[in-house]
Amino acid sequence: MKTKYKAWLGLVGLVCVSISSCKKADFVEKNTNVQILDKIDAEQQFMNVIVKLNDNRSEWYYDNLRGIMPWMQMSTPLNGNGTSFVSESGNLRNQRYGMFYPGIGASLADVDHIISLMTPAEQAKRVHQLAIAHIVKAYYAFYVSDINGSLAYTEAFQGKYGGTFTPKYETQAQLFDLLDQELKSSIDELLNTPQSTQTTYGDYDLFYKGDALKWVKTANAIRLRMAMRLMKRDAAKMTTRVTEILGSPAANLMSDNADSWTFEAGAPYAAGGDWSAQNLRSPKPVVDFMYANSDPRLRVFYQPNYFSQANFEEAKAQGKIPANAVYDTRRYYGVPTSPDASSAPGFAYFFTSVTIQGALPNGNRGEIVLDTLSNLQPRLFAAGDFTGKGINFFPMVTYADFCFMRAELAARNITTESAETWYNKGITASIKMYDDMANRAQIIDRQQVNIYRAYTEDEITDYLAKPAIKYNPAKGVDQIACQAYLHFFKQPSEAWALYKRTGYPNSTSVLPLEKLIALGTEQVIPRRASLSFPSPSNLNYNNIVSAYDQMKTDPDFGQGPTDIFGRVWWDKK
Repeated sequence: MKTKYKAWLGLVGLVCVSISSCKKADFVEKNTNVQILDKIDAEQQFMNVIVKLNDNRSEWYYDNLRGIMPWMQMSTPLNGNGTSFVSESGNLRNQRYGMFYPGIGASLADVDHIISLMTPAEQAKRVHQLAIAHIVKAYYAFYVSDINGSLAYTEAFQGKYGGTFTPKYETQAQLFDLLDQELKSSIDELLNTPQSTQTTYGDYDLFYKGDALKWVKTANAIRLRMAMRLMKRDAAKMTTRVTEILGSPAANLMSDNADSWTFEAGAPYAAGGDWSAQNLRSPKPVVDFMYANSDPRLRVFYQPNYFSQANFEEAKAQGKIPANAVYDTRRYYGVPTSPDASSAPGFAYFFTSVTIQGALPNGNRGEIVLDTLSNLQPRLFAAGDFTGKGINFFPMVTYADFCFMRAELAARNITTESAETWYNKGITASIKMYDDMANRAQIIDRQQVNIYRAYTEDEITDYLAKPAIKYNPAKGVDQIACQAYLHFFKQPSEAWALYKRTGYPNSTSVLPLEKLIALGTEQVIPRRASLSFPSPSNLNYNNIVSAYDQMKTDPDFGQGPTDIFGRVWWDKK
């Protein structure tokens, strides 16, 4: 049976967007003025945080669609990557850092403070609310540190409550320990039965409606993701944490797509513009692999080209293509991701379009430009594109992700579980998740006609049996990583992290990517964010500079704070 999960959330998310839009000025004021915090309650402020987690259009435009996705060969511009696409300024603007300071972090500190002002009896009813807020805070701090390294955390966000305006920085090594312990404590608080009946966030929790056990599962999945970041830096500590996490009762671990930590919101939340992927091409290496193996997600990730059978016959009848041309049933073609390959004369044919008079979706006839190449599916990134009315999805930690982590750990003999079982579960969960997303996002073809077609169980069975897909222990880690990479289509930051942690996919992996050659020179993929150097007038100037100086003691850090080819602590060579 097809998985349906959290249908109610899209509707609540739509309402939430309206609230957020109407009260934007109020939201800013409440985040900066401690004197009016009595005018907002903990539930409202927690909901504000959830909305803010994914609503930065600049993060999607610059960091994801124009930065990480081209680097990771997940997309190209319409005419392919330019020769300087890797190092162009502005590709990665590190929006997550600015979202945490002071916004998300300060708002979560507000939740703590609001509850601290309540009577002891009322505070006793809010143990679960605090634990859930701390899970979100720990996750986002990890997300920021992941590409920034050291952060101000334990002393941050407390200036307006009598704390310091010059918070010290923790190293990434310290943060990973600190955040893991915070997640563990939150799990314990959610699992232990408090003496007082708990007040839940209810509908203000746009993920799980305050369901404590769902949050326990999410926190354990976040812990597992963080633990696996330690693989190159501290394998022993990683193994200890993995053993502890996976030793939890099965009821406390993700077990199906309904457990996935995914934000859903109505079409107005991401209505096109900076969110839009409509002018991005599909990447040839990935499309070729998915097409060759009949991956059901191919028709979800990308739009078919304009050469339908009907349009092909029209083009032939109108003399736009040779009369002896043979119809190509394949309608998914991608652009080479290597700049030299996409600009080579042999590929020029694919960029050539044909204009015909053909049938339009409204029943009339008009001009149609037939393009051979496939674009990314725009409504999977912005459900509001072309006045769509579907649901937007922002996966954060999903069940399929959790399966692939367990599969990889087993393939590396870190656990004794069956790598093949978890690998197959991960692929199955991913296909079903994207099927549900495609249906509710109302995916369209290039003529804006709904093209959703549900997967079948036979498709999954056949896909898992393909020679390149069927689990092979000799290539286990490679296969698992390549499938995780495909699954991260809507989480480019995690695809990037996967590549940095495992080296997969690459030019010789099961899913072979291209070597990125520009003007004859192989390009190097960036490894972290460019860190801005503070102005001397910055109140925390000394702590920031000290943090940079400490990070520079690691020879892998690079040439300085702005070196995007340097590495943060966990990303050891």
